[in-house]
Parts: sequence; C-alpha cells; structure tokens
Amino acid sequence: MALTARWHSSCFQTGMRQTIAVLVALLAAGCGQTSTAPDLPVVSSVVVNSLAPSSGATVVVPAAYPYIIPGGVVLPRGSSHVSVNVTLTSVHEVAQWTQLRVYLLTGGSDSEFCGMSDPDSPTWGRLPAGWTTSYTVTGFRVYRLPCDVTGLRIMLHTRNDGRTAPPNQSETVAQAIVPLPFRLVRQE
Repeated sequence: MALTARWHSSCFQTGMRQTIAVLVALLAAGCGQTSTAPDLPVVSSVVVNSLAPSSGATVVVPAAYPYIIPGGVVLPRGSSHVSVNVTLTSVHEVAQWTQLRVYLLTGGSDSEFCGMSDPDSPTWGRLPAGWTTSYTVTGFRVYRLPCDVTGLRIMLHTRNDGRTAPPNQSETVAQAIVPLPFRLVRQE
C-alpha cells in the first residue's frame, strides 16, 4: 500500500510564509555587522618602522674596527651606527629559504651599493601565508670608506647562492627603497 500525503493548500502557504520570514530575519541580522576577523594584507611588504642615522648625518666609524679588503670595515651587529627596524609580511606561502638583507645604496641607483647587512641578515625556512615579523638590522659590511650613502634597499628574498648583488624580481618576496642620505667615514 502506497502512502501518499497531500498538503492542504493553506498549510503550504503558511509554511512558505514562515520560511520566508525566517530567511528575512537571518539576512537582517547579518546586515550592518562588521567582521571581527582582522584585515589580512593583500600584498607582501617591508614596512620601515625606524631608521638611524638621521638624514644628512655623518657616521664616524671607530678606528678600532679592523679594515677589510679593499678598505672598508665591518660594523658589528649591535653597534647601532646604522640601524633599520622593519616589519616584514608575506601574504603567500614561501616554501623555500628566505633572507632579509639591507643594502647601503650609493651613486643614486637601486643597484649600486657600498655595503650590506651580511653580518646581520636573518634567515627563515618556510613562510606560511600571512606570516609577519619585525626585526632590527644593526650589523653591516662596508666595502669602502668614505661612503656617501644615498638610501637603503631592504629586501626579503629567496636567493641562497652566496651572490652579494641584490636579488632579481623573481627571487624577491618584498622590498622597500628608502632615500636616506648620510656619510660613513673612518675615525682618524
């Protein structure tokens, strides 16, 4: 015996009205509400929080710092002769090794430099999407003194082959170029 049920037309109309009323109430409850989730960045970035020295300054490198070939010095990590505090963000996953490097630009270009942060260049393994951290770079290898610095190029990159030149675009996760003229000289 087959069971068949038929809805009375008034029951169907009442049921539909109640369903529509519930849906309208749910939609109205969601209108005007803001998400409590934090806004996620849409672009990987290097944000400069603070810099030293100030624009136009002359940084005198102590005579006690030994020369390196061809005539520069190493500014040891923690010496704070030059200091760059940054916040780094990667919006996408980076599966390989990454490194933060700061170049002391000279000559008015973004590829000519007289020093870099290789004594103070932290590295990380895999970066998950949404990764962020802050770091202060204070150690630099300066290749020649005096050096008229025109700015800083701050790069989070994936190149791991020992080359010192700035990485190319495909190896760069994020970067910032900051004009900051100052002069590095050796103490007499």
